[in-house]
Amino acid sequence: MIGQCKEYLIQKLKDAGIKSTVYTSLKKLEKSSESHIGAVMFEADKFTRSGSKTIYVDQGGDKRKRVKVLERKTSFIVVIGEYSEDKCETIFEEFVGLLDRGILIDGNYTPLELEDADWVDQNDSVLKAKIAVQLKVTFEGGVYKDSLFATMSEIEQTLEEEGNGTE
Repeated sequence: MIGQCKEYLIQKLKDAGIKSTVYTSLKKLEKSSESHIGAVMFEADKFTRSGSKTIYVDQGGDKRKRVKVLERKTSFIVVIGEYSEDKCETIFEEFVGLLDRGILIDGNYTPLELEDADWVDQNDSVLKAKIAVQLKVTFEGGVYKDSLFATMSEIEQTLEEEGNGTE
């Protein structure tokens, strides 16, 4: 999930106008001397127990039950830095506008949420950019376990083989 979410955000940054390399680590970001900059950095992965169930039919036509064993919230920090305030705001607004309400990960819809954006100028940042914005993006997925439903004929056949069938 982490890799898919990170790649999704990197692609959206590029689509929004980040032309240079999108950094994925704080260490490399701090060493950068660019004023036009983009970064997607993993922040946290939080889990809570769940037990929600969904019944669905797979591509083969078999009825299945999917249990969400754990709720999973995966957070990333997205950074956009620029040499001009107008350009930074334009890229930021384009990036936010390009984000979908959620993405599909392994066949599961994973909503994403945006949190407050923090704007910092050149004097308050380690970046070379004149202005930068930092935004937290959280993907709300889960850890799932699938099981197959048995048909009535399969259950009856098993009972008969075990000698427990009705006669």
